[in-house]
Parts: sequence; C-alpha cells; structure tokens
Amino acid sequence: MLEKLKMLYGERMVASGSAPKHETLWYQTDEGETFGVLKEAVTDREKRLLSALFQSFREPEAPELTLREKEWHQYIFANAPLHNLENIQHVQGHFFKMKHSPEERQAIKEAVSGFFEKPLIVWYDLHEAVILHEDPSVFLSKKELEELSDALTSDFLSTPVFFSGQLHQVNASLQEKIRFEKQMFHHMLANNNRGNVASFCQCLPSFLLAAPEKINASLFSDAMRDALADPEISLTIRTYLRCSLNASLTAKELFIHRNSLQYRIDKFIERTAIDIRQFEEAAAVYLILHVLKLF
Repeated sequence: MLEKLKMLYGERMVASGSAPKHETLWYQTDEGETFGVLKEAVTDREKRLLSALFQSFREPEAPELTLREKEWHQYIFANAPLHNLENIQHVQGHFFKMKHSPEERQAIKEAVSGFFEKPLIVWYDLHEAVILHEDPSVFLSKKELEELSDALTSDFLSTPVFFSGQLHQVNASLQEKIRFEKQMFHHMLANNNRGNVASFCQCLPSFLLAAPEKINASLFSDAMRDALADPEISLTIRTYLRCSLNASLTAKELFIHRNSLQYRIDKFIERTAIDIRQFEEAAAVYLILHVLKLF
C-alpha cells in the first residue's frame, strides 16, 4: 500500500520528522509505519480516503523526547537505524494509553520512573506511548503494573491501559516484533476484555482467534524461541504443561528432584519474562509451542 502511495505522491510523500508538521498530514499504518503527505498534494476527497484507510498521527513535540527516545521513535516508526546498541542485549516494551495534557508528560515520566529503572517513554500519539526498558534486571509483574496504573489514576484522574510486550533480543527483527505488539495492544483496546493491565501472553489467545493470518513464528520473542531450543528446557516445559502445571507430577515424570524442576522453570522465566506458573502465561506458551510445531 505504501509503495503505491509513493508512486502516486512521489516526493510529496515524506518520512516522519523530515517535513514541517503544519505543512503535512501524518498517518500511521496498522503495522506502525508512519508517513506524511504534503497538504498541498492532497485533495479533500483524497484526505477523506486516507483518513478511512489509516490512523491519523500526531508526532510528539521535540522537548518531550530525550535523544535516546527520539532514536527509538525514529527506529520503530520511521525505519531509521538504531545506534549505540553495543551494550544492549534485550529490551521489553510496555504500551500504554492515558488521556492527559502534554504539560503532564514530565510528571507522568517521574511517576513511571518509580516503577521502572531508567525507562524510555516514546510517545507516538496524543495519548499513547511505549515504555522501553533496556536490559531489564527485574521484570514488572501484573500486580506491580496494576499498582502503577492505580498511582497514575490517582495523580492524574485518568485511568491508563497497559500492555506488556515480550522480552526481545536486540537484532534485525526487533522493529517488526514491536510493531506487531502495537497491533495487539490496539486489539486489546478495541475489545476491552482484559481489564486495564494485560500482557502479550494474556492477549495472544483472543488475537489468535480474531486474526490467525497475522500470527507467524517470526513474531514470537527470540529469547523464548532460544529457550525452547534448549532440549532440556523444552522437554521440561512440555511435560509441565501436560501435567497441568503440577510440579510434583512433572518431577516424577522427568525422574528429577522437585528442586531441579524448579531451577529449570526459574531459568525459563528468567530468559523469557514469561511466568509459566501462571495459567494464562502457560496457556500462551502451549499455543506458541504448537505454532512453532514443538508440541
């Protein structure tokens, strides 16, 4: 679709950040790609058509993003390269939406900083952002995100909605994975059946039912796929699922001590940020194993 638009508008179609906002109409695809068309090139009829096909997009004002946040924004939404990755191995994105005024964003960041270590908040729309957590040493639980949601609700009198993505390795496929998680977040917002806080694993079953054609193995976390490629871990997880998350029965089936089983499960959680001891997380791993043809 974007290629056809480029053929139609040529140089009058611009990338994010490359033209003055007041001269450009900005849009975003379902996949998270951002583009602009110079207002002088668009008729009223074309404007209505573009608005029907794509989401209107508002770029954050420059002072709202740090240099590092700008780099992430350009990487995710404008296909720009991401620099200074030498010391970063993993990243996890937490999408959220909350009605607020632009003047409140610094206060929101300060509140978020009480729960995340050095968070990067990348605003990509008027009320939406993704909190990027580089090399997280601690993964926020659903309970902690609910506490953050409650704190923001109390301070700003507006209820945020959170969606925690997967733990990703920083590699060439990262951009595609984060954009896919943004689609899942919007699916969660549209269906409004997960409450105010949910994770990738909790939303996966409903998304899989609604749009099975959009699911493929490449969109799952490389960290999780690498963990499942470990024969010992894979066998343990598959046995644990077959035993209905019963640790004693699983240890018996594997002929190992229960402490050894716990060590393997903890290792999987540490590598993937997926707490397979919880039913919804385990159910998602069960589906993922089938998609990867490992079950």
